[in-house]
Amino acid sequence: MSKKKFKINLKVSYDAPVTLSFVIICAVLFLLNSFVIKNGSMEKILASPTTQAGALPFIVKQPLSYIRLLLYIFGAGDGSVLITNLILIMLLGPAMEERYGSVIIGIMIFVSALFAGVLNACFCVESLQGAVPVVCMMIFLNAFMSFSKKTFPLSFAAVIILFIFLEIFTGAGAVKIIICIAGGLCGSLFAFLTSPKVKASKKTSGGLLSRAEKIAYAEEIDSQSPRNKKNKTPSYDDDETTVVGTLKF
Repeated sequence: MSKKKFKINLKVSYDAPVTLSFVIICAVLFLLNSFVIKNGSMEKILASPTTQAGALPFIVKQPLSYIRLLLYIFGAGDGSVLITNLILIMLLGPAMEERYGSVIIGIMIFVSALFAGVLNACFCVESLQGAVPVVCMMIFLNAFMSFSKKTFPLSFAAVIILFIFLEIFTGAGAVKIIICIAGGLCGSLFAFLTSPKVKASKKTSGGLLSRAEKIAYAEEIDSQSPRNKKNKTPSYDDDETTVVGTLKF
């Protein structure tokens, strides 16, 4: 007997560029901060500004204060918190990026980080550090998919409650939790300005369907074709005799 050779043809796909890039940047910066740069300088850069009474007050004339309004989402004070946030982002991010597009998800991350950073600089004396606003934004985005169908998923309420308890157990105060939720909600509301259905219709009309969608569409069209008579029951229309003429009464 001849041995059959099994070939595995797999292509590595960078399917969610924004989500994967975000996770990679967070992981690399955490490793640099933990094993390479140990003087704590990165922790000050990867932390949001605070009020004037806080440790890192926002200074209008200092460019670093504006950079901190965005870079804090790439930081993490604890490895377990970082891993938890990155797992949630990897679970929710690719599906949301496929639905809304990489550009829209990138804008949502930017808006969530900026809004939460500004709120923290106005009302909180402790710095934000970590991707909690981004996680909240993706949780809200996932819930909006059900809201569009006029249903309220109990799983969404359970996730929000569990996420709040997680933040409380990790030492986050009530002000921080409210700021992160507000930032995530503000970023996710940007989804109302775009329509996944319109985007899908543009792809269909523009011929930008994926290979699987093209095959499924071709099979559907072929099944409706009069030439395909394999699964049809015999009828008068399937008679192979030649019709010379018709007479109507």
